[in-house]
Amino acid sequence: MDISTYYGSIFLENSILFFLDLFDTIVSTTHLVMKRKKRNDMQSFPTIIQYRHIHLSSVDHVLLFGENVKGTTLRKLGQKEQVVFQEMVEIIGKNGVILKAHVLGPERDKTQVELSATEAFALGINAPLRVSGDSDHSASCILKGPKGEVQAKMCVIIPVRHLHLPPRLAKKYNLEQGSIISLQTVQHPFQEIDQVIVRIHPTFRPEFHLTFDEASTFWLQTGDAVHLL
Repeated sequence: MDISTYYGSIFLENSILFFLDLFDTIVSTTHLVMKRKKRNDMQSFPTIIQYRHIHLSSVDHVLLFGENVKGTTLRKLGQKEQVVFQEMVEIIGKNGVILKAHVLGPERDKTQVELSATEAFALGINAPLRVSGDSDHSASCILKGPKGEVQAKMCVIIPVRHLHLPPRLAKKYNLEQGSIISLQTVQHPFQEIDQVIVRIHPTFRPEFHLTFDEASTFWLQTGDAVHLL
């Protein structure tokens, strides 16, 4: 092989490698652009981090705060008619540890305490993972207010992460009450969030709710967007 043939073969080989690399780059870039476009075309939902809080029954409210004492609204929540009251209640665990939590309104038929897994562990409470409102056979605690204490039986849960939807959006995405879905974070690094329960009600605004523990796992903050998968 003469020298011109030798260098010609090297040039040809390098040219082929160059164009193969260029092709891979174009394909990868196109795939990334299409994925981003798909995410941008999809419905996004704001993330809401749920901090520990308490829903009180009217009976327990009286026992903790006294007769004719109404809650003072601190701020309104995204969901219709729901508010955070300025008043706080002490949650006393089995190990004597005490955590304070805001009371949420309006009042419910049954008192419910919602904690993160870390908070339940700190209080020595073996709280089950449940959908809010399902507190049957859940954990117990002592609640202490300015006027008294309540032995709150079967009221403590760790709320399962869930997506609030109005019926029109649920119908649009073929979702039903109790459907289990997966979501994806919009910000890098993109992460899949599975085992999300769908909750549907005419008054619901579309929001994704999860505890502080879970939000830390997925690098999420209140207001961050997530997409349906």
